[in-house]
Amino acid sequence: MRDTINAAGLALIKKFEGCKLTAYQDSAGVWTIGYGHTGKVDGKAVCKGMTITQSKANSLLTSDVAKFWAYANNSAYVPLTASMNENQRSALTSFAFNCGQSNLKTLCSDRTIAEIAEAMLLYNKAGGKVLSGLVGRRKAEQELYLTEVTKDMSTLQKGDEGQQVIVLQIFLNTAIQRNLDTDGVFGTKTQTAVENYQTEKGLDSDGICGPLTWAALLADCG
Repeated sequence: MRDTINAAGLALIKKFEGCKLTAYQDSAGVWTIGYGHTGKVDGKAVCKGMTITQSKANSLLTSDVAKFWAYANNSAYVPLTASMNENQRSALTSFAFNCGQSNLKTLCSDRTIAEIAEAMLLYNKAGGKVLSGLVGRRKAEQELYLTEVTKDMSTLQKGDEGQQVIVLQIFLNTAIQRNLDTDGVFGTKTQTAVENYQTEKGLDSDGICGPLTWAALLADCG
């Protein structure tokens, strides 16, 4: 069993949280900084005018993710966690990072693994209003949750379909800030995103995601 969130789950958190080095108020009015951090920074509560370095943002993210990963692996919050794979636990970590451990517990209590996936989409509101950003995040978390785990990062190219393509699309959305549909279909838009990423990394821009491109994506999103 993994002892930390996987790269796809971390990529989701980074994409949807974004990183701001100056404190801001989130949709609920909570002062936030870095990658969605709302706790203290060096003993001081996040407040208006606070700024941090990128290094500090990365450090806060690591500690915050570890906290919510622990909840996703705790049977008191996720009764079926022992039967879940790393994509499921990583998706739930992203969910808890955004919604909190109390909502994680509510989501997973008295539900089967399949029912949890369906119920995820209901958590799309802030202040009683449906937010498009939360709709997109829940959909992406659900897709990761339903993605089969494989250690074989297969070479992918235009025309391929399947769960591995979804993981590729999640990584590309994070690495180059694209808004690809994570539909598991390697079409023209995904090919173009791969080519742009390869060019940015100095790789052969053939639009085919092979070992070198996977390695670069894992390094950027992990």
